[in-house]
Amino acid sequence: MAIRVEIEATYDGDADAIFAAALDFREMQEAMRGLAVYEGLPDADVEEGRTYKVDVTIWRVLRNRGHRMHVARLDRAARVIRSREGGGAIRRWDHTLSVQPDGDRVRWSDHVIIDAGWQTWPTSRFAGYVYRRRHRHRQALSITCRYLPA
Repeated sequence: MAIRVEIEATYDGDADAIFAAALDFREMQEAMRGLAVYEGLPDADVEEGRTYKVDVTIWRVLRNRGHRMHVARLDRAARVIRSREGGGAIRRWDHTLSVQPDGDRVRWSDHVIIDAGWQTWPTSRFAGYVYRRRHRHRQALSITCRYLPA
């Protein structure tokens, strides 16, 4: 059974500038430094319709070769990205990222639906850890994480 992981982070700043940073693969790799290495990502921004194939190494030990990241939607005006990802044990990793003004702050939402067969539960908890860590690295003011049935 798939699990939905919902991570919400609050930031000071401009929603457009924060979303622009979210589109930059280099920024993501910097936020993951010390935890994961991505081989095969371009030094560029996310592009709608593109499929990226990368090798992901976690903690220099766990390697997921051929992880696919397909950018199904990139709406700059709405500040939304939707990707369909998978590879190895991960059958489904559907990620919706949204950056929206929230009063005088900015709310960054990561909603991920994960199906990894019998590994779904630990994979979803690892996803929550990874996204919270990324937001701490980016100096979010607050971070919440919930796990729900998909």
